[in-house]
Parts: sequence; structure tokens; C-alpha cells
Amino acid sequence: MESLKRSQPEQQAALPETAGERQPDDRPGDPNDFADVLEEELLRAHAHLSEGEAEPTRVVGPPTPLPLAAPEPQPLPRGTSVGRYLVLERLGAGGMGEVYAAFDPQLNRRVAIKLLLPGGDGLDGGEARVRLLREAQAMARLSHPNVLPVYDIGEHGDQVFIALELVEGSTLRQWLKEQPRGWREVVEALTLAGRGLAAAHAAGLVHRDFKPDNVMVGRDGRVLVFDFGLACEQGSGTPGAPTPVDLAEILRAELPAGLESGSLSGLRTREPQETPVTRHGLIMGTPGYMAPEQYRQEAVTARADQFSFCATLYYALYREHAFAGSGAAALARATLEGRLRPPPREPGVPGWLRRVVLKGLAVQPQERYVSMEALLEALHDDPRTRRRRQAFVGVAAAFLVAVVAGAVGQWHQRQGLCQGMGARMDGVWDAPRQEAVRQAFLATHAPYAADAWSGVKDALDTYAAQWVAGQRGACEATRLRGEASEELLTARTVCLERRRSELKALTGVLAEADSAVVERAVEAVRGLSELGPCESVEALAASAAPHTDAQVAGRVEALRVSLSRARALRISGQFPAGLAVAAPVANEARALGYRPLEAEALLELGQQQAGFGNPEAEHTLKEAMWTADEVRLDEVRAEAQVALTQLMAYDTARVREGHDWFRQARALLVRTRRQGRLLAELESAHGLVYAAEGNAGAAETSQRNALAALEKVAPRESPEMAMVLRRLGNTLSAQGRHEEALAAYQHAHAAFRKALGAGHPRVGSSLVNLGTALSALGRHAEALEPLREGVEIVERSLSPRHAFRPMALDALGGALWRAGRTDEALAVLKRAVEAAELARGPEHPDVAGPSSTLGQVLVDAGRPAEALGHFERALRLREQALGAEHPELAAPLSGRGEALVLLGRAPEALAPLERALALRETHAVAPVELAATRFALARALWDARRDTVRARELAQKAEGALAQPGTEALRARVQEWLGARTPRG
Repeated sequence: MESLKRSQPEQQAALPETAGERQPDDRPGDPNDFADVLEEELLRAHAHLSEGEAEPTRVVGPPTPLPLAAPEPQPLPRGTSVGRYLVLERLGAGGMGEVYAAFDPQLNRRVAIKLLLPGGDGLDGGEARVRLLREAQAMARLSHPNVLPVYDIGEHGDQVFIALELVEGSTLRQWLKEQPRGWREVVEALTLAGRGLAAAHAAGLVHRDFKPDNVMVGRDGRVLVFDFGLACEQGSGTPGAPTPVDLAEILRAELPAGLESGSLSGLRTREPQETPVTRHGLIMGTPGYMAPEQYRQEAVTARADQFSFCATLYYALYREHAFAGSGAAALARATLEGRLRPPPREPGVPGWLRRVVLKGLAVQPQERYVSMEALLEALHDDPRTRRRRQAFVGVAAAFLVAVVAGAVGQWHQRQGLCQGMGARMDGVWDAPRQEAVRQAFLATHAPYAADAWSGVKDALDTYAAQWVAGQRGACEATRLRGEASEELLTARTVCLERRRSELKALTGVLAEADSAVVERAVEAVRGLSELGPCESVEALAASAAPHTDAQVAGRVEALRVSLSRARALRISGQFPAGLAVAAPVANEARALGYRPLEAEALLELGQQQAGFGNPEAEHTLKEAMWTADEVRLDEVRAEAQVALTQLMAYDTARVREGHDWFRQARALLVRTRRQGRLLAELESAHGLVYAAEGNAGAAETSQRNALAALEKVAPRESPEMAMVLRRLGNTLSAQGRHEEALAAYQHAHAAFRKALGAGHPRVGSSLVNLGTALSALGRHAEALEPLREGVEIVERSLSPRHAFRPMALDALGGALWRAGRTDEALAVLKRAVEAAELARGPEHPDVAGPSSTLGQVLVDAGRPAEALGHFERALRLREQALGAEHPELAAPLSGRGEALVLLGRAPEALAPLERALALRETHAVAPVELAATRFALARALWDARRDTVRARELAQKAEGALAQPGTEALRARVQEWLGARTPRG
């Protein structure tokens, strides 16, 4: 079986494009419009089939004047950036778009990029975007082994694209052509595809375009359903409305002269308002596979997909279509009348299997199977196998009845005593689900997969056990001890059930994990909602009561299940997929008008947008906060305010606003007596706000407050504790307290290693922290070992575009320089600058760090002219991002001054050095940094003959501050300089 890299016809078959709709013209409808256009479309489809092409999805509607043929779009050149992806080659092209093989450098994997063509298939830009986004949302809404995974949604210029898994394999149609397939092999493959359809139905979706070209058979044996461009909600359509295709008219009408046998005439179509990507006069689907109700545009349910599935199965079994006819009338009449081809001679397909397929092809939906699951069960109900089982079943029947009866009785008894709560973990975190997660982790072959699985299992075992204990405790407090009311038991149960829904959604995501999910898995588990609020009477009292309308209440709970899945995707790092789930839930919540759900949905949407870098996140989070305030949902309001605090910490232009959001959130948490992780998260976010302002002392206080809050709810070895410890170490390092920073980094490293395993990128980054602290302490030989190991882990486990790679290389380069390995340091630092440019772009402020360090090493190597350009670049980038008063500007300013002094341009050096000194004297910085700037300014003043007295004073202050370990070399230089100079008066 070949991969998606193949000749052009096969490439198109591998990922066919959904054909678009035609633009309706403004002319009055002609009675023959429907017949003419349907005839034209089906004849073209038949011609394509004769050439071995995939059958195109067709949108049948009134004809339009033929437009001038647009030139075929040229393929994107290899290496073109589409979002973060790099194009490798074009795999295929259709009326609506193109499919490319591409490389994702961030996650180091190949993907398929489906790129919308402007005006594809006559659709205007807005409609085409809706179609493609809807496809992505539908596929992202599904998480199932038999549905092709969607990785990302984005824009490329004025085009929309979706990134999907690049599957090595072929479509079902190509798979059938490769070699003869027995009926058992066909049924097994279609069963797997049917499970993907069943998953879509469970999520409330109807595919509407299931056919052999929309099923992928992978070389690894997987069978995947894809192309959900026509998917709609179950029940779409207007039952009872005038039918667009009159069956009686088809059956009775005389064929007008001039039309070939089998044409349709005198027919019109009508557009259902519920289908947003359909327009007036159009039928959407692929003739030969779409159900009769799709022709008639009645309400479409999962049974329409069942019809398409059986039409596909018929084709796969007999290698011919279920309905005869190459023209429009023959095909449409046969489908609408239920006239199937006679069975081929000696096909080898058993009669019982044909009867199953024919039942699924019934004209009336109610005559088909009740569900896709029932159809799949019938496909495996071989009478011969059934007869062999009957003897065993007969012998065991009495025994089973007795066992079941006894089990039911015991279950009721346990329920009466508030026991058996562990059964609520069945299908959530039971043995089969655990095994599925374990296998998914190990299948990624990530070096840290086994350790990540161990950490996830321990954490989820604990969470599940606490959930069971909480539910049992709530039951016993009401039913056994009489300490709580039935109303409070109900409230606690509702609260816990929502947590259980979150847990189920997360374990479902983990059971289909890729390497990116495995990387974040342990932290994702820690992101589950805390169970503590379900015990708090105050928190429960503030929670929303269920909707009074039972039907609306049911829909609300269904949407909350979707929100649980969105949260699971977010905390596991899958922001595009999570956003695709959260956005439609928020829209429907608004439409329902149930404000508590609306607040919850807006919070989740805002958090998704923030994780995805969407600028709308701030407004959405504020809207969530305001809505929650209306209905007194303090928990939602507090979470929104914490998220806004974090958002401001990463917005350098508005970082001061973070203090206001922190104060609001802090006041709310104090009033509601909320402790634990949310409080810790808020305090740590406030520390990031202070750090962004350059206030390391205040940042340290906030991180210590976060640690104190976490210690009450999390073990010292937990990843969230390690994250805060690392942030604390950063604040201590910024103040020059490297011994204390080293202790914090060591604790964080031990916690990360225990929870995540030796090969995890967070372990690599913590090794970089350790090495940096050791280097700052002058322990150069010790520093290089963890730095080299950390960089190796980071480069092995993170993509070339990951933002931490240049930081790790910058740290290693600086340590090599301090260890006296200048040439090696220069090589590493040049790599660091290149990595920063690749990760963030050449104009991002993150490029300033390695540029400044490279400049410093060049100065020390006696190459000040070369260094000057690097300092000026770093200064420009930081000033643009941070403003003129940020302390991080001091490093490139000081370096620029030193370079100018060495170049004999001491008068020019005074301004940047004075500015650097002012910044460092007014902010909490490491003493060695302040001493270095003082010494540089002293030399500039002396050489410029401006103020030699002040120059000596500055040098003496520098010498006095250089007493800590790691500053010996600079202190010796200052002392030598002072000894060689006398006051000039």
C-alpha cells in the first residue's frame, strides 16, 4: 500500500476535496434547471469514475452562466510557510482547495495541510471559509481512533487551512483496487469506518457525504473517516416542508422530448434554512451514495449516513454501485424508488450479509437499523457463528440469570449503604481505559513516555480515589448520618458529576495521545478542576440551580459535556482543537439564554483563546466575568480574573494592569474563602507581573506566597510545585542570590524528574537552570555538565522552533565563555541567535538575549566593532517591546558602552553607560551586573577625561560589591585598574 505521496490522480484520491456549491443566478427558476444540472453533474461523475478518479462530492443546483476559466493555481513552492508549517509538496487539488504534505517544525512531524482556494467551486470567500472551518470544527469535535485527527486551524494570507494527520495509506476506493478483497476483509475495514461514523452520531453530527473516497485505510491498519465539510447537526432540515424533489412526479411524469432516457424534469429544489453552507436551490452530497431524504431535503438523521455506509459497503462487496444508471434520471429514480441492481453472479458474498446491506438501503429511514451500532452488530451476526454459540449459551443461561439477579440485588444493597461508588469510574478510569492510555503513550516512542505514563497513572489514581471518597462521604452525610439535607446531597453530586465528566473527557484525550500530549500529560492531570469546592457549602450555595425546563436542562448538561472535552483538550495543550469545541458551545449557550452556562462557556472559550494567542481572549474573559457576576457564580468570576492576571503578565505594554486584576481576584478569593491551587495560580501570576516590570524582590514575595498556598494541597514533588520553585529561582537569580536560586532549582529539578522522567523537556530545562546558577557562582566545571545534558534533552525532545531552545543555548554559551572556552562559546551563541530567529522571528524581543550575550563574548575576545551591532540590535528589540525604562535594557546599553570604550570612542560611551547605571541602580538586579556597569562607566569617564574622581569612586564601589563567589575575575580586573591609576584632580 502506497503513502499519500503518489501520482497526481492517486494524490487526489488520498485526500479529496469537498466540491463546493454553485453560485445561484438571479434568473427565475426554469422547470428543467434541476434535471439539467443533476444530469450534468452525474454524467461528469460517471466520466471521472471511468477514468479511475474519485467520485466528487456534488452540490446540485440551478445552472449559472459559465464564467471565464480561471487559471489553475500554481502549487506552493517547497519551503513555503503556511502558519507554522513548511510545505513539502502538493498531494492533490480539487475544486475547493489543495492538499499539501508539510512539516511541523514545532512538533517535528509531517502533516497534511488542506488549503482553501479563493473562490473554489464558485463559493464566495465567506461561504468557503465557513465550509472549511465547519469541517475542522466537526473533526476536532470528534476524538476517536477511526476519525482522522485535526491538529490545527489557521490562515495563510486570505486563505483558510486546516492541518491534519498525514496518513501513510490510500482511500478505500484505491485499497479495493490494489488487490482482490474477500468479503470478511471488506466487512472488517468498513466496520472500523462505521465506528468512526457512530462516534460522529454520538456527538450529534451527521457526515452527509460518506463514500469510499472519504475513508482512509492506513498502512498501519487504521481505518479513518474524514472530510466532514458537509457535516450537520442531527435533525437538520424542516420536516413537513414542501419537498424539493417530488417522488410522485418522478414516477409519473412523461419524459419531455429532447431529454435522454432517465432525465429528471419539472423539478425544483428548496433550501433548508438550518444548513448554513447550503444555498437556495441546492442539494448537497454525492449521487449514488446519498440517501433519498437528502434528495428530498427532509430532516437528516444518522440513518442518512447509514444509507451511505451501506451503499459504500455494497460497492466494496460487489465492485459496482447499488443503484443502476449513468444518467441523472436513472440514478435518482432508482435511489428514490429503492430499485437496486440484481446481485452479481457468484460474488462469494453470503445471503445473510446481502440482506443486512439491503436493510440499510431501505428508502424510508425508519425501515433501516435503529442506529449505526445496531447495523455494525448485524454485520457480525454470522448465522453459522451464531449456531455454534447457541449450545454454550443454552447451558450457561440459567447460571447467568442467577448471577445477574444476585449482582443486581447486591448492587441495590450497596447503594442503600452508600457503597459501590467505585463503579462510577467504569469507562472513566477503569482497567480498559488505563490500558488504552498506556498503549497510546508508549506508541509515541517519546523518550519520556513510560515515565509520563507512570506519573499520569499515579495522579489519576489519586484523583479518582478522592472522587469516590467524596461521593461516598456526601452520600453518608445525608443518608446514613443525617448531617446534610437531600438538597445539599444533590448539589454535591451535581458538582462531583461535572468533575467526573472532566475526568472522562481527559482520559479520552489521553487514550489518543500523540507526543505533544504526552509531554504535557502530567501537568494536564493537575489541571483538572479541584474537588474541594464540592465539599464547601458556601461554594455550592453560590452555584447555579438547574434550568426549570427539563428539555433545556438536558441540553445544558449535554453542552457541559462538550465543555469538559474542550477543557481536556486545553489542559493537554491542544488549543486549536479545544477552541473548535468551545466556540460552538459558547454560541449555543448564548442562544439558549441560560446565563450560568453562558458564563462557563465564555470562561472556557476565553482560556482557549488565551492559550492560542488570540487577541479576543481579553474581551471574552471579561464577558465571562460580567456574566458570572450577574448570576453570582463566584468560581467562574474568580477563574476569569486569574486568567486576566496571567494575560497581562505576558503583555509587556499593559503589564501594570495585571496588578488591578490580581487585587480583584484576590479580594474575591478571600471573601469566598477559596484556597488551594487557584490561589497559588493567582499569586504566581502576580509574581510574573512583577518580574515583567523588573521588580524581582516583589516577584519573589509573590512566588513564595504561591508556594505557601500550594503546600496545603499538593506534594512537594508535584510538577506544579516545581513550576513555582523554578519561577522563585528566577527571581532570586535576578537579584544575584545564586546560592538560594541553586537550591530552588535543585528542588524543582528533582520534582520534575520524579514526576516526568529523565528525558522530559521540563527536566532538560531545569538542568539548564541548574547549570546557569552554578556558572554564576563560578563553578564552571560543574556547570557545563548539567548544561550540556539539558541542551541535549531540549534539542532531542522539542521542535527546532520551540522558544526554549535558544534560551538553553544562550545559557550554555554564557557558561562556556565564563569557563574560558571563548571559541566554543561563540559558536554556541551564534546557534542561539539563529534558533531565536527561527522560533520567534528576527524582530522578536527574545532574539535580544542571545544577541547581547554574543556581543559580550565578542568584546571579551577583542572584537568590539563586531560586538557593537549585536548590542544595538538587542537594545532596539527590547526597547520596542519593553519601553525605555525597563531594567533589561541595561545589559545591551552597558555592553554597547564597553565596546565603544575599547574602540577609543569613550565620549560616545558615556550616554549609554549612564543610562544603564540609572536603570540598574533603581531596580533590584544582581550585584555583579551593577558592579560591571559601574566599572565600565569608570573606564569611560577616565578615558574621556571628564570626571576622574567619580571614575575612581565608581570603580571602588564596584570592587566593594564583588565579594560573592563567581566574581573573582571581575574583581581582579577592577583592582588592577585602580592600582594603575592615580587621581587626576
